[in-house]
Amino acid sequence: MSGFDSHADSGNESDYISSAFTLMYLVTAISVLTYTIARLAESNNHLNYESRPARVIAGFLAFMMHLLHTKGGDIEIRNTEGTLYALGPHRTGWEAGVFASKFKDGAAPPQFLATTNFNRIPGVKTFLEMFKAIPVAAHAPKGRDGQTANRGAIESANDAIRKKGCVAMFPQGNFSKIGEEPHRVYAGVARVAVENNIPVEVIRLDGFWSLQNPLIPLFIRNHNLYRVFFSALHLNNVRVTRCDPIKWHLETENTSRSTEEKIEEICAQLYAYFRETGELTPKQIKVIDKEIESGAHRLIWKNKVRRDELIKESLSLKKEAEELEKPTADLMKACAS
Repeated sequence: MSGFDSHADSGNESDYISSAFTLMYLVTAISVLTYTIARLAESNNHLNYESRPARVIAGFLAFMMHLLHTKGGDIEIRNTEGTLYALGPHRTGWEAGVFASKFKDGAAPPQFLATTNFNRIPGVKTFLEMFKAIPVAAHAPKGRDGQTANRGAIESANDAIRKKGCVAMFPQGNFSKIGEEPHRVYAGVARVAVENNIPVEVIRLDGFWSLQNPLIPLFIRNHNLYRVFFSALHLNNVRVTRCDPIKWHLETENTSRSTEEKIEEICAQLYAYFRETGELTPKQIKVIDKEIESGAHRLIWKNKVRRDELIKESLSLKKEAEELEKPTADLMKACAS
């Protein structure tokens, strides 16, 4: 029996050693595979991030963008130091990745202005901080000086530009939804351009199959969670088109104009490029240049601003009417009971 026990113990020890070596080989293989994937992802990154994890993630995202959402060759972006980009129409939560995937040759990575509205979702805030996104407070109130709390975001963008960084903004702020009125252009982009005396590089994004698929109900395609996350799981063919840069405020005959005049003109031109929330071809985008040359874009922008003001005023009057009518309505209810 003792010989049998000795043989059994020897067999168990042999199985243990074999299992240990198998586990060691497995861990080594996984480590090598992970390292290889990380190096491949990092080699696919063309952005000059200081953080290695940021370079690895950026490379992986660029690979995924080219695999699922956009084709190479439509545009290559280089020499981005001290450059301000305006992107639109704003339709998804991942289109910034498509734009960044077009950067080449170690270009200064774009710092996006990003709303804090989704920071409550685990991982979002950490992700944005890793890529040095400039936070824009959601529902920022106005202070006593009339400036919004997001004046700090504008200052951060100015600081990045002065340090030869690259800033990218979605001037409409909110998602452009199918069948809804296009959003106004906020003055942030224009203000950064005027305060730094730089042009606005205009980028238009088209080709979102995930938003045009008729098999997906419209209420889902218009939902914010779908726009931010789930639309990224759908194949797309996003085209990145470089429009004519906005330099009106830098032209000699316009340099003496007031800051507000310059901001209004920049906003009017941006609205011309981004108010059409459907898919446009490069030829259709060129038609917008003719509108700007004719000056019609200014009238369209003023009309848009006025309509928004009237809608806001109408809602305010409706609320006021409800408050005025409430005492009478309450008395009528009391009498009925």
